[in-house]
Amino acid sequence: MEWFSFFLLSFPEAFLMLAVSFALLGISIKENLKPMIIFSLLYGGVAFTLSFYMMDSIKPLINLTVFALLIVIIFHFKILHGFIIGIIGFILLVFFEIILLLPLTQIIPFEQIAASPWLRILAGIMTIHIPLLVTLIVIQRFKLVIKIPLLK
Repeated sequence: MEWFSFFLLSFPEAFLMLAVSFALLGISIKENLKPMIIFSLLYGGVAFTLSFYMMDSIKPLINLTVFALLIVIIFHFKILHGFIIGIIGFILLVFFEIILLLPLTQIIPFEQIAASPWLRILAGIMTIHIPLLVTLIVIQRFKLVIKIPLLK
């Protein structure tokens, strides 16, 4: 992966995953904007670095663990809260990747997407960033908040 993929894929993906999870749980995005940016830079860097060194099945578990632990450290949440927020973000990420990447690979072969950094970035924007942004807007517009008893 090229270095600019960090700024065009990893950083926005981390920010949007966290923002959607926060919005869904009723945690203020405005009040936490600066820590969210710091979190996104750190987590995006970890995810970007892991993409160089790991391609096995344990990488998503490591990513989720790092995501949750960074939430605990940066936002001073309990570890259970960090994992709940992380799981919500990852469920949305996987959902959009599965639902939208499969039809995209019918148009552009996966090998071609994987071989081109700009096609990879375009695929990420189309299958992850835009759907997460639309989800965030819908959640905020209609004030869709879920109450999880464990988060009290």
